[in-house]
Amino acid sequence: MMRIRKQIWGVLGLIAAVSALLAYVASGDAVMAQLVARGTSDGGSVRLRTNLVQDKVLKGTEGAVAVSVTLAGAECRRPEPVSTRHADMVIVLDRSGSMQGRKIDDAREAVMELIDRLSAEDRLALITYSNGVETVSPLIHMDDAHRRHLKAVVRKIYSGGGTNLGGGLQRGIDTLLQTPSAGRQRKVILISDGLANHGITDPVALGRMAGGAVDYNFTVSTVGVGYDFNEVLMTSIADHGAGNYYFLENPNAFARVFQKEFESTRSVAATGLQIRVPLKDGLQLVHAGGYPIELKDGYALIRPGDLLSGQTRKFFLTYRVPTTRIGQIQLGRLAVHYQHDGAAASAVSDEVLTLACVADEKAVLSSIDRTAWGEQVVKEEYNQLREKVAAAIRSGDKGKALQQIKTYAAKRKEINRSVGSAAVTDNLNHDVQALRQSVEETFAGAPAAVELKKKQNSKALQYESYKIRRDKQ
Repeated sequence: MMRIRKQIWGVLGLIAAVSALLAYVASGDAVMAQLVARGTSDGGSVRLRTNLVQDKVLKGTEGAVAVSVTLAGAECRRPEPVSTRHADMVIVLDRSGSMQGRKIDDAREAVMELIDRLSAEDRLALITYSNGVETVSPLIHMDDAHRRHLKAVVRKIYSGGGTNLGGGLQRGIDTLLQTPSAGRQRKVILISDGLANHGITDPVALGRMAGGAVDYNFTVSTVGVGYDFNEVLMTSIADHGAGNYYFLENPNAFARVFQKEFESTRSVAATGLQIRVPLKDGLQLVHAGGYPIELKDGYALIRPGDLLSGQTRKFFLTYRVPTTRIGQIQLGRLAVHYQHDGAAASAVSDEVLTLACVADEKAVLSSIDRTAWGEQVVKEEYNQLREKVAAAIRSGDKGKALQQIKTYAAKRKEINRSVGSAAVTDNLNHDVQALRQSVEETFAGAPAAVELKKKQNSKALQYESYKIRRDKQ
Protein backbone atom coordinates (compact mmCIF):
# COMPACT_ATOMS: atom_id res chain seq x y z
CA MET A 1 0.00 0.00 0.00
CA MET A 2 2.84 2.37 0.90
CA ARG A 3 4.50 1.77 -2.48
CA ILE A 4 1.23 2.56 -4.30
CA ARG A 5 0.84 5.79 -2.34
CA LYS A 6 4.37 6.84 -3.27
CA GLN A 7 3.66 6.18 -6.92
CA ILE A 8 0.44 8.21 -6.75
CA TRP A 9 2.23 11.14 -5.09
CA GLY A 10 4.97 10.92 -7.70
CA VAL A 11 2.45 11.12 -10.54
CA LEU A 12 0.62 14.00 -8.87
CA GLY A 13 3.91 15.84 -8.38
CA LEU A 14 4.78 15.38 -12.06
CA ILE A 15 1.36 16.67 -13.12
CA ALA A 16 1.75 19.70 -10.87
CA ALA A 17 5.21 20.45 -12.26
CA VAL A 18 4.05 20.17 -15.85
CA SER A 19 1.00 22.34 -15.13
CA ALA A 20 3.18 25.03 -13.57
CA LEU A 21 5.52 24.97 -16.53
CA LEU A 22 2.69 25.22 -19.02
CA ALA A 23 1.26 28.17 -17.12
CA TYR A 24 4.63 29.87 -17.23
CA VAL A 25 5.06 29.16 -20.91
CA ALA A 26 1.59 30.49 -21.66
CA SER A 27 2.65 33.86 -20.29
CA GLY A 28 5.59 34.04 -22.68
CA ASP A 29 5.82 34.29 -26.44
CA ALA A 30 5.59 31.66 -29.18
CA VAL A 31 9.35 31.18 -29.36
CA MET A 32 9.47 30.27 -25.68
CA ALA A 33 6.69 27.74 -26.10
CA GLN A 34 8.43 26.10 -29.07
CA LEU A 35 11.70 25.76 -27.17
CA VAL A 36 10.07 24.11 -24.19
CA ALA A 37 7.97 21.83 -26.36
CA ARG A 38 11.04 20.59 -28.25
CA GLY A 39 13.28 20.26 -25.21
CA THR A 40 13.05 19.30 -21.57
CA SER A 41 11.25 21.08 -18.76
CA ASP A 42 13.05 19.44 -15.85
CA GLY A 43 16.52 20.71 -16.71
CA GLY A 44 17.88 17.75 -18.68
CA SER A 45 21.55 18.59 -19.22
CA VAL A 46 21.30 21.90 -17.33
CA ARG A 47 19.93 22.72 -13.90
CA LEU A 48 19.02 26.30 -13.04
CA ARG A 49 18.79 27.60 -9.49
CA THR A 50 18.11 31.16 -8.27
CA ASN A 51 18.25 32.74 -4.81
CA LEU A 52 17.53 36.21 -3.45
CA VAL A 53 20.32 37.82 -1.44
CA GLN A 54 17.63 39.68 0.55
CA ASP A 55 13.85 39.41 0.53
CA LYS A 56 13.02 42.99 1.57
CA VAL A 57 13.80 46.38 0.07
CA LEU A 58 13.37 49.83 1.63
CA LYS A 59 10.61 52.10 0.39
CA GLY A 60 11.87 55.24 -1.36
CA THR A 61 15.37 53.92 -2.14
CA GLU A 62 16.96 53.09 -5.52
CA GLY A 63 15.71 49.50 -5.05
CA ALA A 64 18.90 47.56 -5.84
CA VAL A 65 18.33 43.83 -5.28
CA ALA A 66 20.72 40.96 -6.07
CA VAL A 67 19.87 37.41 -7.18
CA SER A 68 22.37 34.57 -7.51
CA VAL A 69 22.07 32.38 -10.61
CA THR A 70 23.60 28.91 -10.55
CA LEU A 71 23.94 26.77 -13.68
CA ALA A 72 24.94 23.13 -13.30
CA GLY A 73 25.83 20.89 -16.23
CA ALA A 74 25.03 17.18 -16.05
CA GLU A 75 27.88 14.68 -16.13
CA CYS A 76 28.39 13.08 -19.55
CA ARG A 77 27.30 9.45 -19.37
CA ARG A 78 28.36 8.38 -22.84
CA PRO A 79 30.70 5.41 -22.88
CA GLU A 80 33.02 7.17 -25.36
CA PRO A 81 32.30 10.93 -25.30
CA VAL A 82 35.56 11.93 -26.94
CA SER A 83 34.96 9.97 -30.13
CA THR A 84 31.60 11.61 -30.79
CA ARG A 85 32.49 15.27 -30.23
CA HIS A 86 34.67 16.54 -33.00
CA ALA A 87 35.76 20.16 -33.26
CA ASP A 88 35.78 22.88 -35.90
CA MET A 89 38.31 25.53 -34.88
CA VAL A 90 39.11 28.73 -36.75
CA ILE A 91 42.24 30.60 -35.64
CA VAL A 92 42.22 34.29 -36.63
CA LEU A 93 45.79 35.53 -36.13
CA ASP A 94 47.01 39.11 -35.99
CA ARG A 95 50.20 39.37 -38.06
CA SER A 96 50.53 43.16 -37.94
CA GLY A 97 53.94 44.79 -37.51
CA SER A 98 53.67 44.88 -33.72
CA MET A 99 53.56 41.05 -33.64
CA GLN A 100 57.12 40.91 -34.97
CA GLY A 101 59.62 38.80 -33.04
CA ARG A 102 58.66 36.69 -30.03
CA LYS A 103 54.91 37.10 -30.44
CA ILE A 104 54.62 35.82 -33.99
CA ASP A 105 57.19 33.08 -33.30
CA ASP A 106 55.25 31.78 -30.30
CA ALA A 107 51.96 32.07 -32.17
CA ARG A 108 53.31 29.93 -35.02
CA GLU A 109 54.59 27.31 -32.59
CA ALA A 110 51.26 27.20 -30.75
CA VAL A 111 49.30 26.75 -33.98
CA MET A 112 51.57 23.86 -34.99
CA GLU A 113 51.13 22.27 -31.57
CA LEU A 114 47.36 22.55 -32.00
CA ILE A 115 47.63 20.91 -35.43
CA ASP A 116 49.33 17.93 -33.78
CA ARG A 117 46.70 17.75 -31.03
CA LEU A 118 43.67 17.60 -33.35
CA SER A 119 42.41 14.23 -34.55
CA ALA A 120 41.85 13.35 -38.19
CA GLU A 121 38.11 13.96 -37.66
CA ASP A 122 38.65 17.48 -36.31
CA ARG A 123 38.84 20.44 -38.67
CA LEU A 124 40.98 23.57 -38.52
CA ALA A 125 41.07 26.82 -40.49
CA LEU A 126 43.70 29.53 -40.24
CA ILE A 127 43.15 33.18 -41.14
CA THR A 128 45.63 36.02 -40.77
CA TYR A 129 45.10 39.77 -40.88
CA SER A 130 47.18 42.94 -41.05
CA ASN A 131 46.05 45.73 -43.42
CA GLY A 132 44.06 43.07 -45.25
CA VAL A 133 42.84 39.54 -44.54
CA GLU A 134 44.14 36.22 -45.87
CA THR A 135 42.69 32.72 -45.56
CA VAL A 136 45.88 30.73 -45.03
CA SER A 137 43.88 27.50 -44.90
CA PRO A 138 40.16 26.79 -45.27
CA LEU A 139 38.41 24.50 -42.79
CA ILE A 140 39.96 21.08 -43.44
CA HIS A 141 40.30 17.74 -41.65
CA MET A 142 43.59 17.27 -39.83
CA ASP A 143 44.70 14.06 -41.52
CA ASP A 144 48.43 13.44 -41.99
CA ALA A 145 48.65 15.08 -45.41
CA HIS A 146 46.83 18.22 -44.28
CA ARG A 147 48.95 18.41 -41.12
CA ARG A 148 52.17 18.45 -43.11
CA HIS A 149 50.85 21.01 -45.59
CA LEU A 150 49.43 23.36 -42.95
CA LYS A 151 52.57 23.26 -40.84
CA ALA A 152 54.64 24.22 -43.86
CA VAL A 153 52.31 27.16 -44.53
CA VAL A 154 52.33 28.29 -40.89
CA ARG A 155 56.14 28.45 -40.84
CA LYS A 156 55.98 31.08 -43.62
CA ILE A 157 53.64 33.49 -41.78
CA TYR A 158 55.39 36.84 -41.26
CA SER A 159 54.43 40.08 -39.55
CA GLY A 160 53.93 43.54 -41.05
CA GLY A 161 51.26 46.21 -41.61
CA GLY A 162 48.27 47.49 -39.64
CA THR A 163 45.47 45.81 -37.70
CA ASN A 164 42.28 45.03 -39.64
CA LEU A 165 40.77 43.18 -36.69
CA GLY A 166 37.20 43.51 -37.93
CA GLY A 167 38.06 42.04 -41.31
CA GLY A 168 39.76 39.06 -39.69
CA LEU A 169 36.88 38.49 -37.31
CA GLN A 170 34.30 38.61 -40.10
CA ARG A 171 36.32 36.18 -42.25
CA GLY A 172 36.57 33.78 -39.30
CA ILE A 173 32.83 33.89 -38.68
CA ASP A 174 32.05 33.50 -42.38
CA THR A 175 34.29 30.43 -42.53
CA LEU A 176 32.01 28.60 -40.12
CA LEU A 177 28.80 30.03 -41.56
CA GLN A 178 29.71 28.69 -44.99
CA THR A 179 30.55 25.18 -43.74
CA PRO A 180 27.94 22.67 -42.47
CA SER A 181 28.39 21.98 -38.76
CA ALA A 182 27.60 18.24 -38.81
CA GLY A 183 26.94 18.32 -35.06
CA ARG A 184 30.43 19.58 -34.17
CA GLN A 185 31.58 21.90 -31.41
CA ARG A 186 32.64 25.07 -33.24
CA LYS A 187 34.87 27.97 -32.19
CA VAL A 188 36.50 31.08 -33.61
CA ILE A 189 39.59 32.24 -31.69
CA LEU A 190 40.63 35.83 -32.45
CA ILE A 191 44.16 36.95 -31.49
CA SER A 192 45.43 40.54 -31.36
CA ASP A 193 48.23 42.50 -29.72
CA GLY A 194 47.16 45.99 -30.79
CA LEU A 195 44.39 48.43 -31.55
CA ALA A 196 42.01 47.95 -34.48
CA ASN A 197 43.06 50.66 -36.96
CA HIS A 198 41.91 49.37 -40.37
CA GLY A 199 38.44 48.41 -41.59
CA ILE A 200 35.69 48.28 -38.95
CA THR A 201 36.98 49.72 -35.67
CA ASP A 202 33.74 50.63 -33.84
CA PRO A 203 33.46 48.45 -30.67
CA VAL A 204 29.66 48.29 -30.91
CA ALA A 205 29.79 47.07 -34.51
CA LEU A 206 32.48 44.50 -33.67
CA GLY A 207 30.49 43.23 -30.69
CA ARG A 208 27.40 42.94 -32.88
CA MET A 209 29.46 41.03 -35.46
CA ALA A 210 30.55 38.49 -32.83
CA GLY A 211 26.99 38.24 -31.50
CA GLY A 212 25.81 36.98 -34.87
CA ALA A 213 27.84 33.79 -34.35
CA VAL A 214 25.73 32.77 -31.36
CA ASP A 215 22.61 32.46 -33.49
CA TYR A 216 24.39 29.72 -35.45
CA ASN A 217 25.53 27.81 -32.36
CA PHE A 218 29.24 28.61 -32.36
CA THR A 219 31.33 30.84 -30.14
CA VAL A 220 33.98 33.56 -30.50
CA SER A 221 36.85 33.70 -28.01
CA THR A 222 39.53 36.40 -27.93
CA VAL A 223 43.19 36.51 -26.91
CA GLY A 224 44.88 39.81 -26.10
CA VAL A 225 48.70 39.70 -26.16
CA GLY A 226 51.03 42.17 -24.46
CA TYR A 227 50.00 45.60 -23.14
CA ASP A 228 48.86 47.58 -26.17
CA PHE A 229 45.60 45.92 -27.21
CA ASN A 230 42.16 47.22 -26.25
CA GLU A 231 41.03 44.92 -23.42
CA VAL A 232 37.55 46.39 -23.25
CA LEU A 233 37.03 45.66 -26.95
CA MET A 234 38.40 42.11 -26.69
CA THR A 235 36.20 41.41 -23.67
CA SER A 236 33.16 42.78 -25.47
CA ILE A 237 33.76 40.59 -28.53
CA ALA A 238 34.13 37.48 -26.35
CA ASP A 239 31.03 38.33 -24.30
CA HIS A 240 28.84 38.97 -27.34
CA GLY A 241 30.27 35.88 -28.99
CA ALA A 242 29.52 33.77 -25.86
CA GLY A 243 33.18 32.73 -25.72
CA ASN A 244 36.15 33.36 -23.44
CA TYR A 245 38.62 36.23 -23.17
CA TYR A 246 42.30 35.68 -22.34
CA PHE A 247 44.98 38.22 -21.41
CA LEU A 248 48.49 36.95 -22.17
CA GLU A 249 51.34 39.02 -20.81
CA ASN A 250 53.71 36.39 -22.15
CA PRO A 251 53.06 35.06 -25.67
CA ASN A 252 54.47 31.62 -24.78
CA ALA A 253 51.07 30.91 -23.19
CA PHE A 254 49.40 30.70 -26.63
CA ALA A 255 49.61 26.91 -26.59
CA ARG A 256 47.77 26.66 -23.24
CA VAL A 257 44.93 28.81 -24.55
CA PHE A 258 44.53 26.67 -27.66
CA GLN A 259 44.67 23.52 -25.54
CA LYS A 260 42.00 24.80 -23.15
CA GLU A 261 39.68 25.86 -25.96
CA PHE A 262 40.14 22.54 -27.76
CA GLU A 263 39.68 20.36 -24.67
CA SER A 264 36.45 22.15 -23.79
CA THR A 265 34.93 20.92 -27.06
CA ARG A 266 35.26 17.36 -25.75
CA SER A 267 33.18 17.90 -22.62
CA VAL A 268 30.36 20.30 -23.47
CA ALA A 269 27.05 19.51 -21.77
CA ALA A 270 25.12 22.41 -23.33
CA THR A 271 25.82 25.04 -25.97
CA GLY A 272 24.20 28.34 -26.88
CA LEU A 273 22.86 29.04 -23.39
CA GLN A 274 20.34 31.86 -23.20
CA ILE A 275 18.93 32.97 -19.85
CA ARG A 276 15.59 34.72 -20.02
CA VAL A 277 14.85 37.19 -17.20
CA PRO A 278 11.26 38.47 -17.02
CA LEU A 279 10.98 42.24 -16.58
CA LYS A 280 7.47 43.39 -15.77
CA ASP A 281 5.84 46.06 -13.64
CA GLY A 282 8.79 48.43 -13.66
CA LEU A 283 11.58 45.90 -13.07
CA GLN A 284 15.00 46.70 -14.53
CA LEU A 285 18.08 44.50 -14.87
CA VAL A 286 21.18 46.68 -14.42
CA HIS A 287 23.98 44.08 -14.12
CA ALA A 288 24.33 40.44 -15.14
CA GLY A 289 27.71 39.32 -13.85
CA GLY A 290 29.39 41.39 -16.54
CA TYR A 291 27.54 39.74 -19.43
CA PRO A 292 25.84 41.99 -22.01
CA ILE A 293 22.11 42.44 -21.41
CA GLU A 294 19.87 42.24 -24.46
CA LEU A 295 16.43 43.75 -23.85
CA LYS A 296 13.45 42.14 -25.54
CA ASP A 297 9.70 42.69 -25.24
CA GLY A 298 9.11 42.21 -21.52
CA TYR A 299 12.32 40.36 -20.65
CA ALA A 300 16.12 40.49 -20.75
CA LEU A 301 18.33 37.94 -22.50
CA ILE A 302 21.78 36.91 -21.21
CA ARG A 303 24.15 34.61 -23.11
CA PRO A 304 26.69 33.09 -20.66
CA GLY A 305 28.33 30.72 -23.17
CA ASP A 306 28.72 26.95 -23.06
CA LEU A 307 28.41 24.78 -19.96
CA LEU A 308 30.77 21.83 -19.60
CA SER A 309 29.96 18.36 -18.32
CA GLY A 310 29.80 18.41 -14.51
CA GLN A 311 30.54 22.14 -14.40
CA THR A 312 28.78 24.53 -12.01
CA ARG A 313 28.85 28.25 -12.67
CA LYS A 314 27.44 30.99 -10.48
CA PHE A 315 27.03 34.70 -11.05
CA PHE A 316 24.84 37.51 -9.77
CA LEU A 317 22.07 39.58 -11.31
CA THR A 318 21.37 43.07 -10.00
CA TYR A 319 17.81 44.35 -10.37
CA ARG A 320 16.37 47.79 -9.78
CA VAL A 321 12.84 47.38 -8.44
CA PRO A 322 10.14 50.04 -7.94
CA THR A 323 10.00 51.27 -4.33
CA THR A 324 7.29 53.92 -4.46
CA ARG A 325 4.80 51.91 -2.39
CA ILE A 326 4.75 49.21 0.26
CA GLY A 327 3.82 45.73 -0.91
CA GLN A 328 4.95 42.56 -2.66
CA ILE A 329 7.24 42.68 -5.69
CA GLN A 330 7.44 39.61 -7.89
CA LEU A 331 10.57 38.97 -9.94
CA GLY A 332 9.14 35.76 -11.38
CA ARG A 333 11.01 32.70 -12.67
CA LEU A 334 14.08 32.59 -14.85
CA ALA A 335 14.39 30.18 -17.79
CA VAL A 336 17.44 28.86 -19.61
CA HIS A 337 17.38 27.60 -23.21
CA TYR A 338 20.24 25.68 -24.79
CA GLN A 339 21.29 23.05 -27.30
CA HIS A 340 22.22 19.50 -26.31
CA ASP A 341 23.33 17.01 -28.97
CA GLY A 342 21.79 19.26 -31.62
CA ALA A 343 18.34 19.41 -29.98
CA ALA A 344 16.76 22.40 -28.25
CA ALA A 345 16.12 22.06 -24.53
CA SER A 346 15.18 24.31 -21.61
CA ALA A 347 14.88 24.51 -17.85
CA VAL A 348 12.94 26.82 -15.55
CA SER A 349 14.03 27.89 -12.06
CA ASP A 350 12.16 26.15 -9.26
CA GLU A 351 11.19 29.22 -7.25
CA VAL A 352 9.10 32.30 -8.05
CA LEU A 353 11.28 35.08 -6.66
CA THR A 354 9.25 37.45 -4.50
CA LEU A 355 10.32 40.24 -2.13
CA ALA A 356 8.59 42.90 -0.10
CA CYS A 357 8.94 46.68 -0.19
CA VAL A 358 8.78 47.90 3.43
CA ALA A 359 9.27 51.11 5.39
CA ASP A 360 11.38 49.55 8.18
CA GLU A 361 15.13 49.79 7.51
CA LYS A 362 15.96 47.32 10.27
CA ALA A 363 13.64 44.76 8.68
CA VAL A 364 15.49 45.19 5.38
CA LEU A 365 18.90 44.67 6.98
CA SER A 366 17.71 41.63 8.92
CA SER A 367 16.37 40.09 5.70
CA ILE A 368 19.86 39.95 4.17
CA ASP A 369 21.25 36.44 3.92
CA ARG A 370 24.70 36.82 5.47
CA THR A 371 26.39 34.10 3.43
CA ALA A 372 24.77 35.07 0.13
CA TRP A 373 25.50 38.77 0.65
CA GLY A 374 29.13 38.05 1.52
CA GLU A 375 29.54 36.07 -1.70
CA GLN A 376 27.80 38.76 -3.74
CA VAL A 377 30.04 41.49 -2.34
CA VAL A 378 33.27 39.55 -2.84
CA LYS A 379 32.42 38.06 -6.21
CA GLU A 380 30.29 40.73 -7.88
CA GLU A 381 30.56 44.12 -6.18
CA TYR A 382 34.29 44.01 -5.43
CA ASN A 383 35.07 42.97 -8.99
CA GLN A 384 32.86 45.74 -10.34
CA LEU A 385 35.07 48.03 -8.24
CA ARG A 386 38.22 46.51 -9.75
CA GLU A 387 36.87 47.18 -13.26
CA LYS A 388 36.22 50.81 -12.36
CA VAL A 389 39.67 51.17 -10.81
CA ALA A 390 41.21 49.56 -13.90
CA ALA A 391 39.48 52.14 -16.11
CA ALA A 392 40.68 55.00 -13.88
CA ILE A 393 44.25 53.69 -13.97
CA ARG A 394 44.08 53.30 -17.74
CA SER A 395 43.06 56.95 -18.08
CA GLY A 396 45.74 58.09 -15.61
CA ASP A 397 43.31 59.31 -12.93
CA LYS A 398 44.80 58.22 -9.60
CA GLY A 399 42.44 60.40 -7.57
CA LYS A 400 39.37 58.85 -9.13
CA ALA A 401 40.66 55.33 -8.51
CA LEU A 402 41.30 56.04 -4.82
CA GLN A 403 37.92 57.76 -4.37
CA GLN A 404 36.10 54.77 -5.88
CA ILE A 405 37.86 52.49 -3.40
CA LYS A 406 36.99 54.79 -0.49
CA THR A 407 33.30 54.97 -1.46
CA TYR A 408 33.06 51.19 -1.89
CA ALA A 409 34.67 50.49 1.50
CA ALA A 410 32.54 52.99 3.42
CA LYS A 411 29.24 51.65 2.07
CA ARG A 412 30.03 47.97 2.69
CA LYS A 413 31.43 48.67 6.13
CA GLU A 414 28.23 50.44 7.15
CA ILE A 415 25.99 47.59 5.99
CA ASN A 416 28.27 44.98 7.53
CA ARG A 417 27.82 46.48 10.98
CA SER A 418 24.33 44.97 10.87
CA VAL A 419 24.92 41.88 8.71
CA GLY A 420 28.20 40.71 10.24
CA SER A 421 29.69 38.90 7.25
CA ALA A 422 33.18 37.54 7.93
CA ALA A 423 33.79 37.36 4.17
CA VAL A 424 33.08 41.09 3.77
CA THR A 425 35.23 41.95 6.78
CA ASP A 426 38.12 40.02 5.24
CA ASN A 427 37.51 41.69 1.88
CA LEU A 428 37.67 45.16 3.45
CA ASN A 429 40.70 44.42 5.60
CA HIS A 430 42.79 42.64 2.99
CA ASP A 431 41.56 42.85 -0.63
CA VAL A 432 40.57 46.51 -0.53
CA GLN A 433 43.76 47.50 1.25
CA ALA A 434 45.82 45.60 -1.33
CA LEU A 435 43.92 47.30 -4.16
CA ARG A 436 44.57 50.73 -2.65
CA GLN A 437 48.27 49.90 -2.31
CA SER A 438 48.36 48.71 -5.93
CA VAL A 439 47.01 52.06 -7.12
CA GLU A 440 49.62 53.95 -5.09
CA GLU A 441 52.43 51.80 -6.49
CA THR A 442 51.17 52.13 -10.06
CA PHE A 443 51.60 55.91 -10.01
CA ALA A 444 54.94 55.91 -8.19
CA GLY A 445 58.23 56.31 -10.05
CA ALA A 446 59.57 57.79 -13.26
CA PRO A 447 57.06 58.75 -15.99
CA ALA A 448 58.12 55.93 -18.36
CA ALA A 449 57.80 53.34 -15.60
CA VAL A 450 54.39 54.70 -14.59
CA GLU A 451 53.11 54.45 -18.16
CA LEU A 452 54.13 50.78 -18.36
CA LYS A 453 52.62 49.98 -14.95
CA LYS A 454 49.37 51.67 -15.94
CA LYS A 455 49.06 49.32 -18.93
CA GLN A 456 50.09 46.24 -16.99
CA ASN A 457 47.95 46.80 -13.90
CA SER A 458 44.82 48.03 -15.66
CA LYS A 459 44.78 44.93 -17.89
CA ALA A 460 45.50 42.56 -15.01
CA LEU A 461 42.76 44.05 -12.81
CA GLN A 462 40.22 44.02 -15.63
CA TYR A 463 41.06 40.42 -16.58
CA GLU A 464 40.78 39.09 -13.02
CA SER A 465 37.43 40.80 -12.52
CA TYR A 466 36.22 39.38 -15.86
CA LYS A 467 37.02 35.81 -14.83
CA ILE A 468 35.53 36.04 -11.36
CA ARG A 469 32.30 37.91 -12.14
CA ARG A 470 31.43 35.54 -14.99
CA ASP A 471 32.72 32.47 -13.11
CA LYS A 472 35.19 31.61 -15.87
CA GLN A 473 38.20 30.89 -13.68
